[in-house]
Amino acid sequence: MTATATEHRPGLPGGKYLAIAHIAARQAVEDRAAMVGRVLFQGLILLIFSRLWTVVIADGSLGSHSMRELLWYLAITEWVVLSPPLIHLEIEEDFRSGDVAYRLPRPVSYLGSRIAEGFGTMAVRGSALAVSGFVWASLLSGGLPPDPRGLVLVLPLGILAASLAVVCIAGVGLTALWLQDASPAYWIWQKANFLLGGLMIPLEFYPAWLASIAGKLPFAAMVHGPGHMAFGFAPDRALATAGALLAWGAVITLAVAATSRAGLRRLDVNGG
Repeated sequence: MTATATEHRPGLPGGKYLAIAHIAARQAVEDRAAMVGRVLFQGLILLIFSRLWTVVIADGSLGSHSMRELLWYLAITEWVVLSPPLIHLEIEEDFRSGDVAYRLPRPVSYLGSRIAEGFGTMAVRGSALAVSGFVWASLLSGGLPPDPRGLVLVLPLGILAASLAVVCIAGVGLTALWLQDASPAYWIWQKANFLLGGLMIPLEFYPAWLASIAGKLPFAAMVHGPGHMAFGFAPDRALATAGALLAWGAVITLAVAATSRAGLRRLDVNGG
């Protein structure tokens, strides 16, 4: 019988969560139909906007940015947004069906296990979408960005951003404890992420008041931060974005953990 890595090292910190993430990743790999659908959806979005911008932007540029840069920007932001799985639906279903009662006695945190599953799925989705996004953007824009060195910085920033999104979506799922249906909370979070993160258009082209508000929220670091690397090699900006993602990650993780504890206490008081 072959032993797993965690069996060889039973004291490995986080080994149980790594095992959960590994299982989720394997399941995501096996779900090939869904993966193909996401890759095609990603390509469709990029195709639509490449044609739209060709018509709307007559001279092939928007401000100081070329059409090619804008398409690469969208490819990066779409990659970040599409990589995290919708684990709020699974959390909501756990509360609705009562399955959470069977998960709580396990020797792992309920919230931690769900987030670990999200990370495992995200790793597979993100890898596939990173490759397909690179191919789609190259084909539709006619090549690499004018300064392709910025793409080197995209990968670490995108992983940090998508990881933070997984934690945020888990927090959205916890609202089902009070609302019964987490969908309205998810819609609000999603639309705020799209608008205030600058999913389609860089924040530089927003009205000054809206760009100022967006800059003070985590969405800008999560979406616009990685996307901005399409405009050139900017290590100082990348470092600032990474710092913002880590800082927001600490704050949001603590908030989600506190929400989980409050919700589980509510379950105990109300009997599930």
